Amino acid sequence: MRKFIRLLCVALIVLAVWAAPPWLAQAASGDTSADLVSGQPDFSQNSPNNGGVRRTSLAFPTSVALDAQGNLYVADTINNRVLEYDAPLTTHQPADRVFGQPNFTQKVANNGGVSASSLNQPYGVALDAQGNLYVADTVNNRVLEYTAPLTSSMAAGRVFGQPSFITNTVNTGGVSASSLDFPWGVALDAQGNLYAADYYNNRVLGYTAPLTSSMAADRVFGQPNPISNTVNTDGLGPSSLWGPHAVALDAQGHLYVADSKNNRVLEYDTPLAHDSIADRVFGQADFTHNTANKGGSVSASSLIYPTGVALDRLGNLYVADWLNNRALEYNAPLTSDQAAGRVFGQPDYLSSGPNNPSLSAISLLNPQGVALDAQGNVYVADSGNNRVLEYDRPLLRLYLPLVMR
Repeated sequence: MRKFIRLLCVALIVLAVWAAPPWLAQAASGDTSADLVSGQPDFSQNSPNNGGVRRTSLAFPTSVALDAQGNLYVADTINNRVLEYDAPLTTHQPADRVFGQPNFTQKVANNGGVSASSLNQPYGVALDAQGNLYVADTVNNRVLEYTAPLTSSMAAGRVFGQPSFITNTVNTGGVSASSLDFPWGVALDAQGNLYAADYYNNRVLGYTAPLTSSMAADRVFGQPNPISNTVNTDGLGPSSLWGPHAVALDAQGHLYVADSKNNRVLEYDTPLAHDSIADRVFGQADFTHNTANKGGSVSASSLIYPTGVALDRLGNLYVADWLNNRALEYNAPLTSDQAAGRVFGQPDYLSSGPNNPSLSAISLLNPQGVALDAQGNVYVADSGNNRVLEYDRPLLRLYLPLVMR
């Protein structure tokens, strides 16, 4: 009878975790020690390509994403490839698939020439609801889509930002709705609409589903039109961008942009309605300021060059705060100039040192990307340490031991 009661309690708690309100997630948000590491044999090492270029190595990973099955995708930037690790994930797990290289031991940029199978310093990865993989092939000034089912070393099925798979010119044909200049981040909403952070064009482009190869974007954020690319055009405000690095969407389709050089994150509530004016700002007191750490000391509401954004199913916002060597979580409901509710990589909100106090499971060095799986586990691309860290969702670890007594 006791065993049955325990099992029933576990089932009820798991159900409660899935349906947990934001305040409960906030209350259980104290765990910021990583539980798994990819790219390194343990938490005390950080060499690039530790042991050589292979299935277990990474060199400056910049972005992470997960599919519905919990498989992990990593933009292994300096190795000019994307790696995929099958779930369930374990520490120092070998990758199962590679994109952009013919095998796991090569890392040449545009191996074999610019093609549908090559990559040159990819910085962004994302997946749609069908399991198709999107890669911001940054130095090739394009976004590639690999059509599911995914296989190792496969060729891309679609290209955005270039007229073909064999071109990689900056702003081919001039700045337009069809061009890109160093796309850094990609994301998709539930309807399959694609968003790309077009870094040097100081804009975010939106492509409406159904997506086709070489299609033109039909929405632009950060610029008054598709042929403009001025820094903070019309002045710093809710409709300007400067070096956007990453994009993400929540369950309601709200768009979040890491506006890196403005040291802020912007949220647009109705991007599908062609609303290009941001509704909320994080990291700054208002839309007309952009100084690093608000011009003062590091705090729970400041940012320096944010490079990654992600949201969980409860609407909590996660930001990779690159130059503060940390990742922040802002608890829902979100408001402008909100203070973070949890910090990863630092012992408190006032610290920003690299690998503070030393290289370990609780430290970070220039993290660039952040993502969450369906269970709410947090993944951070710890770029400077050449690894990806995974933090277990704290609710499960907080409550499950109580019913096992």
